[in-house]
Amino acid sequence: MQTVLAIIVPIFSLIALGYAAARVGLLSETVGDGLAHFVFVVAVPVLLFRTLATMSFGDASPALLWLCYFAAVAVTWPIGTFLVRRFAAADHRTGVIAGISSSFANTVFVAIPTLQRAYGDPGLEPLLIIVSIHLPVMMIVSTLLIERAAGLDAAGEGDLAREAVPLSRMMKRMLFNLATNPIVVGIVVGLAWRALALPLEGVIDEVTKLLGGTAGGLALFSLGMSLTRYGLRGDLVASSLITVLSLVVMPAVVWLFAREIGLPPLWVKGAVLTAAAPAGINAYLFATYFKAGEKLAATTILVSTVASVVTLSAWLKILGV
Repeated sequence: MQTVLAIIVPIFSLIALGYAAARVGLLSETVGDGLAHFVFVVAVPVLLFRTLATMSFGDASPALLWLCYFAAVAVTWPIGTFLVRRFAAADHRTGVIAGISSSFANTVFVAIPTLQRAYGDPGLEPLLIIVSIHLPVMMIVSTLLIERAAGLDAAGEGDLAREAVPLSRMMKRMLFNLATNPIVVGIVVGLAWRALALPLEGVIDEVTKLLGGTAGGLALFSLGMSLTRYGLRGDLVASSLITVLSLVVMPAVVWLFAREIGLPPLWVKGAVLTAAAPAGINAYLFATYFKAGEKLAATTILVSTVASVVTLSAWLKILGV
């Protein structure tokens, strides 16, 4: 337990310090946004590039890792949508937001620092394999489902004047967003570097090490600062149900599938802890863009992040450090 605390306490201490700095006005909201932007655009892409350029899969199959993880997404997402639609009388769009919140984990700001601190750089390998297709798959599926949900809501309200967004235009927008996403760029460049067997040494090695090394601490601190804008504004019951799905059910499903398939122990730990990260900001971004479920998404981010202090500790204990 002492080892678990040595991992968890510094992680959530940085989140708490970031929250306190923003709450008392020591640092402005603009600074927090700048830190988060640096992490997303520079630090994490460099860390992804560096790790992917040098890692080795060994005999393990990335396809099996993807199967375990996305099977859990396929289980958790519909349950989240059903529960919120059934018990909160939510519309179709909010139901999709609930599904996204249940299964779209905060891989950048929580999972990366947790795995790196628990298992070092080798612990990042399964996460990076997941992330390499996670963002494109989840963004595409989320956009398609929420566009469909928006059409169903409009039809239910008798709003026949609403024009559906052409699928071709929607796909072009998604592809452009993915192609210009810094994390996707970092992944592609890292995989290309590895495929070409280029050396990572000298100045490039040192610069990428220094920049990538800033990702964990700054990600946690900026996450803490961002939590000041997510108050308890939504349905606490619905948010609590989604939090349980996100922090308990999804990692449990990943764990069961991964053990059954026989993934390497480190890959099992990496996949489970990735799934056990709290709800990411992507659900809130979708909610604000489509003007549905904003309060639910915001409250879930706050509740799941706070609750993950306990659940991540429990998963680390179960998995072993």
